[in-house]
Amino acid sequence: MQAEQLLDALGSLLSVGLQDNPFGSVFAVLPRLFHYSHAFMLARDESGQTLPHVPLECIVAQPAALEGSQWPVGPLFERVLRGRVAALRTHEGIAEWASAQALGLSPLQSALYVPVRVPSRRGILVLLRGADEPGFHRGDVALAKRFAVLVSHALATRVAHQHAAESRRLRELTGQLRASEQAARRSAVLLKEIVAALPVALTVQDGHGRIALANEAAAELTGRAADALLGALAPSLDVIGAPAKRAAQLADFRTRLASGEAEALEMEIPAPGGGTRTLLVARKPVRIHDESLMLTSALDITARKQAERDLAHRAFHDQLTGLPNRALMRQTVEAALQRHAEGGGQFALAFIDLDNFKQVNDCYSHAVGDALLRAVAARVAAAIRETDTLARISGDEFVLLFDPISGPEALPPLVERVIAALQQPFAIEGHELMTSGSVGAAVFPLHGTDYETLRRNADAVMYRAKNDRKGSVRYFDGSMALALTARMEAEQHLRAALRDRRLAVALQPKVEIATGATVGFEALVRWLHPDGSVRLPGSFMGLAIELGLIDGITRFMVDEAARLLPLLWQRHGAGRPISINVAARQAGDVDFMHSLAAQIAAAGLGPYLVLELTEEALLATRRFQAEVLPQLRALGVRVSIDDFGTGFSSLATLADITADEVKIDRAFIAAIHERPRSQGILRAIESLCGALGMEVVAEGVETPEELDYLRRHTSIRLAQGYLFAAPRRIDEPSGRGPEEHGV
Repeated sequence: MQAEQLLDALGSLLSVGLQDNPFGSVFAVLPRLFHYSHAFMLARDESGQTLPHVPLECIVAQPAALEGSQWPVGPLFERVLRGRVAALRTHEGIAEWASAQALGLSPLQSALYVPVRVPSRRGILVLLRGADEPGFHRGDVALAKRFAVLVSHALATRVAHQHAAESRRLRELTGQLRASEQAARRSAVLLKEIVAALPVALTVQDGHGRIALANEAAAELTGRAADALLGALAPSLDVIGAPAKRAAQLADFRTRLASGEAEALEMEIPAPGGGTRTLLVARKPVRIHDESLMLTSALDITARKQAERDLAHRAFHDQLTGLPNRALMRQTVEAALQRHAEGGGQFALAFIDLDNFKQVNDCYSHAVGDALLRAVAARVAAAIRETDTLARISGDEFVLLFDPISGPEALPPLVERVIAALQQPFAIEGHELMTSGSVGAAVFPLHGTDYETLRRNADAVMYRAKNDRKGSVRYFDGSMALALTARMEAEQHLRAALRDRRLAVALQPKVEIATGATVGFEALVRWLHPDGSVRLPGSFMGLAIELGLIDGITRFMVDEAARLLPLLWQRHGAGRPISINVAARQAGDVDFMHSLAAQIAAAGLGPYLVLELTEEALLATRRFQAEVLPQLRALGVRVSIDDFGTGFSSLATLADITADEVKIDRAFIAAIHERPRSQGILRAIESLCGALGMEVVAEGVETPEELDYLRRHTSIRLAQGYLFAAPRRIDEPSGRGPEEHGV
């Protein structure tokens, strides 16, 4: 392509802006426009006196020797810098080339000087030919002029591109900066809102302990507006009226701030409405912009601390009365043991069991019973000394620690004050209730040197007092040790017997007087004692009730009844019922009776089971007749009044008892043929029971004369007694003699 055409094409490209690097594109065609040996660029410096060499990568054949050279501005360069293209065939006498030989550029034949603009400066493009080459001619000058225009245009385009790129970059940076500022503002707002909304109080204190920042939780905690907190002392340092303490706390604050160590602690501050608040405080020294600050968070744990105190109180106090419970009493006694063991003092432990308390629950309500317990607790607490301790350890049992006492002789007056307080009537919800307490007491160190021994001895003599006479007091003495040891052994053996089922059932038939036929059986429990003897209920049933084992024994009897009935039916005919005894305490325990009814239903015993209860048990609890009896009736279970006539009721009370059967106690049957008064009572019982639809059974028939009287002078249909058969286990040989009386 000819040089003119090449310049035209390059100009077209530059005019439509299709070159990414227009400046480089222009200089790239330089070797195709001109023939030259060397080419380089000079540009005027700031002083305007010299033209330093400007290295451009886009120029081909730049002499390396020119790097860092400085060219003086003479007439030639002044002319070119004003926009004239110059072509010289010789450089003799040219001032600008005085040092050309030193640069290794001579001998030179000719040079072409083209005015160009280097960014922000005027410059000269110098093309050189050697001495053996022809010089530049007019055509070269013409091309050089056009080339100078293209260079200026390319430079302007390059500058425009640079400005555009810089503008774009500036806009991008501005956008990024604006976005960063907006994000920072949003973050600041978000952080402020988060700090304000934190449920934890947050403050920042300066080096003087004054608040520089506080959130709403901190304001609420202190009862002051958040703005009012700014500049104020932190609550922990604001000790009103105590400058010395404030100074000490401020010194400690500064020490902590300087140490940089974080800490966590519990702190109490005045509450806005009075009282105090407990705070869980975390403090962390921080350094921001060369300023030492204390970052403090505080959580109000007042409610939690109160809950912990309440929980601790519940763990060691009775919820109904507020008295210490068994655990706290034990701790108190053990502390007294240690104190008196070292100091030689004495104290006493007394157990109190309220008499007939269960009847209050049964006859009135559990709410009345609870109110009575609270009243008893308050009255006994008022009757003891400040140094003494009263605890409630179970339903109607209390324990008293008399500490100190001078000796055993000092104990009775203290106990009598308590007994006297209990003997006064209690006004409970419109009822005037009378109660009493059976008391047993043991003295340290005479009756025990540890808690368990003292507890056991006091508890044991309390039960002795209760058995002797309700409302009485018994004091432990050494002679009781053997009896207590025997009792402990009996307790252990009886518990083991129930656990290992070392119990048995003896059966006594219930017969029809007219025919002598067996119509049913009474099941009586026997204890197979480890010593090989067979113990009758009278020897252990009281202990079983006291230890709470009676429920397990009754459940055992129900299981055995279900097991034995099929064997009895094989021998005596199907359908014959079996009777078991239920203790008075159990009859009053509605929950137990419901569970017993469920056991009976599961065993399928209902229509073939008779539950025998004393008249006292039936009269003492209204809930039995209201809640339990309908459930038993639905199962087909019948109820028998056992030992009728030995309780406190009269004949008239029979009308208040819903039962299927009445068993007249042997006290009325013994020698009935010789006792006209008993005969009259028997006729009255028989007549009343007949009117009420109750079957009558004569218990304890032991002689033919008694049987003959019943047969000839009464209409009583059924009887039971040793005359017919002694209670016998089903696996006993028939030739064995009857068991001893007392069943």
